[in-house]
Amino acid sequence: MRALLRNRHVLLFVALIAGAVVVLVANQRPLGDAIGALVILGVLLPLVAMLATARMPRPAPAAPWRSGDATLIVGLLAWIVLFLLAKGPLLAALLPSDPDPRLLETVNTLLKLFAFVLAPWLVLRQRGLSWASGGRSTASRSQFVVAFVLMALAALAVQALLGSQFKRLLTGDFAGSEIALGGVLCFAWMSVEAGVVEEYFFRWFLQSRLAAWAGSEVSGIFLSALLFGLAHAPGILLRGAGVEEGLGAVPGVASTLAYVVVTQGVAGLSFGVLWARTRSFVLVVLLHGFFDALSNTASFIETWWR
Repeated sequence: MRALLRNRHVLLFVALIAGAVVVLVANQRPLGDAIGALVILGVLLPLVAMLATARMPRPAPAAPWRSGDATLIVGLLAWIVLFLLAKGPLLAALLPSDPDPRLLETVNTLLKLFAFVLAPWLVLRQRGLSWASGGRSTASRSQFVVAFVLMALAALAVQALLGSQFKRLLTGDFAGSEIALGGVLCFAWMSVEAGVVEEYFFRWFLQSRLAAWAGSEVSGIFLSALLFGLAHAPGILLRGAGVEEGLGAVPGVASTLAYVVVTQGVAGLSFGVLWARTRSFVLVVLLHGFFDALSNTASFIETWWR
């Protein structure tokens, strides 16, 4: 614990969280979700992740930091920012004015796969970073299964207590067969749309490189979680996602940045812990898909066959 508190990147993260809470209070923004995220996503779930991986052997670390890696990180982050800024106009140009929601979701996912996975992979391959550069898992399959089950149970507990979209599945609006099939299909969809997309870029690439730069897995976890949170800001600022988050249709820049740091920023900590302690891409992808499926199955059913 003392080593954690002495880490300058952890202190930076905590200071930004404190500043974000002050900004939200000053702008009279909702704090309920933010405080809940801080406690549950920022403390409890990372602790569960640590317990779930406690008996695993230490994985092989990422490749050492190389000259030119800083330029690579800055360049790919700039690419992601440009993509997030342009995604709304790009979707509008590619799709009809009132597109079928299924078509919209499909095209959106394909664009994300291109921007977050394919394009970076081509660049990284050209720069000599192979798959092994992200590190290598050394635990057994049974250990990964145990870790998945423990984290999945924790996610279910959180959703049962706080998940409004998850609770919709229990109101009787959906048939049991719809929930079963929709849940499985949504899990598969979110494992690709969110799991592969975000875990490849933010964990396999960004966290591994940042940990190599800092010489600390802890620094890699907190720095990548911060950038993971900030990457959600364009969706709120430019595409109206602030309404869903309780920030209003036109939230300010300061409120938006504060909100994503406090919520999505801390949400990246659990996956960061899992990646640092396992280096299992399959594990973090499937868990990310499962986490997101719990809160998206109801809307998935409505989008795809209602």
